[in-house]
Amino acid sequence: MDRILRPEGAVIIRDEVDVLIKVKKLIGGMRWNMKLVDHEDGPLVPEKVLIAVKQYWVTDGNSTSTQ
Repeated sequence: MDRILRPEGAVIIRDEVDVLIKVKKLIGGMRWNMKLVDHEDGPLVPEKVLIAVKQYWVTDGNSTSTQ
């Protein structure tokens, strides 16, 4: 999904909390911003919504290769 989504593009995922926690770990590794929010019917609904936004970032250009 990281290659498909453009920088500053958003993904909305609705599922149960245990699935969203696993997805949240993956999204964190891709340097995306994310927010886990309650279902529109209230916090007692077991289904939650994860909103993730891919960030635009570039390397600093000062990286050195080890040879």
